[in-house]
Amino acid sequence: MASRKSLAPIALDADLRLSQAPALRERLLKALAARSPVTIDGGDVAQVDTAALQVLCAFTRDAAGQGLSFSWGGVSGVLRDGAAMLGLDKTMNLPVA
Repeated sequence: MASRKSLAPIALDADLRLSQAPALRERLLKALAARSPVTIDGGDVAQVDTAALQVLCAFTRDAAGQGLSFSWGGVSGVLRDGAAMLGLDKTMNLPVA
């Protein structure tokens, strides 16, 4: 079986709040549909809210459910703290700092 080519990393915006959640969801749904390994770079996230974290959490759940290879290319302190505050850091498979 041929290996699947990885998609270009998905770079998260610095402002990752409710207004960006629908666009983020669409980008992640396209990544799921491509069925290729995915890397998300959250190293530039400076603001995050529950809506965006829910989208990321749903993606990581769906990726795991589809057996899709997924990794984090970077995680800002803001992203890590927001996920931890909601108890989503492990669900989102965030790397240990």
